[in-house]
Amino acid sequence: MADKDIYKDTARLLIDQYGLSSRFVNMLAEERNIDNLLNVVQRRLSVYDKLELMLRIEGSDFFAGSKKSTKELRKRIIDCWTEDVRDDEFRRRCNSEPKSNSQKSGRLAEMNWHRGASWPRAFMEISGIDLLFCGKKNNAVSYEDFEDVEPYKRLPQLKEYQLHLKDELKAALAERGDEAKCLISLPTGAGKTRIAVEAYTEYLRPRFFEGKYLIWIAQSEELGEQAVATFQQIWQHKEFTESLRIYRLYSNHQLHEQDMCGGVVVCSINKLYNAIKGGNYEVRLLIENCGACIIDEAHRAVTMMYNTFYAYSQRIRGEKMFPVCGLTATPGRTDDITQLTRFFVYRLVTPLLPAKYQAKPVNYFRDKRYLARPIHEIISTGTTYTIEFPSGKPDPSLEELEFEVGRGCKELAQNIERNQKILQRLLAIKDGQVIVYACNVEHAELLAAALTVHGRKAVAITAATSRMKRLLYIERFRNGEIEFLVNHSVLTTGFDAPKTNYIVICRPIFSDILYEQIVGRGLRGPEFGGTESCLIIDFTDNLVRFGDQQSYHRFEDFWETE
Repeated sequence: MADKDIYKDTARLLIDQYGLSSRFVNMLAEERNIDNLLNVVQRRLSVYDKLELMLRIEGSDFFAGSKKSTKELRKRIIDCWTEDVRDDEFRRRCNSEPKSNSQKSGRLAEMNWHRGASWPRAFMEISGIDLLFCGKKNNAVSYEDFEDVEPYKRLPQLKEYQLHLKDELKAALAERGDEAKCLISLPTGAGKTRIAVEAYTEYLRPRFFEGKYLIWIAQSEELGEQAVATFQQIWQHKEFTESLRIYRLYSNHQLHEQDMCGGVVVCSINKLYNAIKGGNYEVRLLIENCGACIIDEAHRAVTMMYNTFYAYSQRIRGEKMFPVCGLTATPGRTDDITQLTRFFVYRLVTPLLPAKYQAKPVNYFRDKRYLARPIHEIISTGTTYTIEFPSGKPDPSLEELEFEVGRGCKELAQNIERNQKILQRLLAIKDGQVIVYACNVEHAELLAAALTVHGRKAVAITAATSRMKRLLYIERFRNGEIEFLVNHSVLTTGFDAPKTNYIVICRPIFSDILYEQIVGRGLRGPEFGGTESCLIIDFTDNLVRFGDQQSYHRFEDFWETE
């Protein structure tokens, strides 16, 4: 059976064979705000179509969970099993003799539901429902605490500007040693990660086998895995004859003294901070033997956790600590630039460009096709709302502004006319891979569902999306199997999908750093496997008092015309 028929056939099976009533289906739809969705897409659906839509949107999640309505759904299906089958399953899984039919069905419906496990599979098989809906086990992908990387594989040669930056970093290391504090500033997509990895692995290669470590601090698990993959590729590309050990220190990974013999430690600042506060011996050993440290997304390196890391390192290693290199696309757009330069004081490393590009360096990367050309489209939603501050402050801070906008985003997300305008523009896109930035979690789910109603391939990714699903969706998006990734507060940094050629921003943004990171998701150029151009679409509202402070106003010189 083709995927496109599974949902329709399952909906008919549940209604015709298992007797799900219109009242029950409508109750499930109400729980999921399907009527709000239908107002946006301006359609009326039959009870069959409503159930099919819920099945399409939720997939294996439709039957999973512990909500009262979900358990009632499972019970109604079990009630229709033959008595012999129900008795057999009850004895096998509840380890007791059958009682009344209602009690048997209720006990089975209450059982823990683990995706892809024995009980969901049996439930689907007995009910005649496709196994797609029992899901897959969440442990399909796992990572060890460290990896030994064997040497082989070649990568494309570094571009001229990348070679220059790499030489700059190595010169700083050679001249200043532990005092070398550098900040690499390159536009998103221009390859700063590879430059730093090559320079620092070449510098530390002989030291790795003396038990020294390169600490790489990433901002998320996804960024951590990208760093691990980059170190693997670079080490293999260099055709070194020895192996390199890469350790993970983020998520649920730990360092173990018996495994520590030098190499690269990819970690999160949260993990480092908690280990330092907890007096972790392995992290002390790591700092004592640190040969260098690289901080990705270095504009974030001014928090209390980083200050704790710096102070701890200086206490153990002295004032100079060890070489530190920051990577950022936005060093000049942060209010914390003064604090930032305290830790990267020695050298700001930027590309050496021809004279005609000095005034606007980004043009060099576009002309050479390293970066896509950004085209900007502004769509006014016609929505007006006022940002109110309890304190009545006339000049709020960026943090206060963003917080209040977050509250206002709930109102925007529920605006039917606004959502209809967004949906209309999204449906007009026929030729691309699109990342959509929604107002909140509910808004992301609503827009993805609305696109699905219209037969477009769309999924929502939020902080609540499981890691397994997120990785699956992103991989399918990269492969062109999904047209729209609709997300909230997830795909802002470290996300790599070079063929993205539409960025759609459906919420107000006041932070220049956040805005530049979002736009950067679509700026990979043809020379790096990306696209010639990327259309950035901003949906704008009339924000009373603060509308002209939105970040897109400050990027007018960044855009190109069609």
